[in-house]
Amino acid sequence: MQIIDQTIQNVFQTKQYSLTKLDKGISNHNYLLCVNQKKYIVRAPKSEHSALHLQFEKEKEVLLHVKNLDVETLYFDTINGIKITNFVPHISEFHETADPKKYAKAALLLKTLHTKNVEVSFFFDPFFKLEQYKNAIKSPIIHFDQEEKILNAVKEIYIPDTLCHNDVVQGNILFSPQREYLIDWEYGAMNDRRFDIASFFSENQIMDPESRNQFYEAYHLPISNTEVCLFEAMADILWGYWGNMLYEKRKELIYKQIATEKMEHYHHFSLHSLSSFIHTL
Repeated sequence: MQIIDQTIQNVFQTKQYSLTKLDKGISNHNYLLCVNQKKYIVRAPKSEHSALHLQFEKEKEVLLHVKNLDVETLYFDTINGIKITNFVPHISEFHETADPKKYAKAALLLKTLHTKNVEVSFFFDPFFKLEQYKNAIKSPIIHFDQEEKILNAVKEIYIPDTLCHNDVVQGNILFSPQREYLIDWEYGAMNDRRFDIASFFSENQIMDPESRNQFYEAYHLPISNTEVCLFEAMADILWGYWGNMLYEKRKELIYKQIATEKMEHYHHFSLHSLSSFIHTL
């Protein structure tokens, strides 16, 4: 907390403020800051954040390209990872909103990102990340049937030519009465756009055809559902081992829950969706 307080005092040149911890965020702590009669959100990394192998300088570079999608950033300390953004009132996360068009609106956020036609010099390599996570695990609590077959099939079609978000969880898609936001770009980098779509489906447990079709109709770019399902299976594997790794390091049950949910989604949905395709491999 000391470094957070020092940062706030340096940025706002005052010791008169209130800071309230929010029950938001998986890899970071988030706080509501009230200072000079205004409100802001402060993000600070949790312990063992280095295990994620992220670089805040890269996140800051991505932010330059996605200002029209993100909440405005007031201050970003790329050494300590402390970020201060404007507070947006009346916000709902993806799973909280009752908007019947939320799948289409999420699709438009990703479409806007994927059609920016900008490049950064760094990549989110899911295969390399997967090996990092698996190698850091001492006691696996999950498994994925036909894991190698799925990963090899994805490698054959993998094209990392698009700036992607790479972490499209429910808490990173925000709805306000005025507009929608895509926030938290820690994993932002070049990747295959099908990974983002698959991540959105997997992370948000979107399995019913009607909701997925609403997304596809709004996204309205050439895309193969079978290929997205392949990437979805890979996303289950990747984030399952990510959760396993962080559960070992932080001993927080949320990570065990994430790992287990990914394994269940993989076996009960992803593999079932790909059953016909897998027989051809």
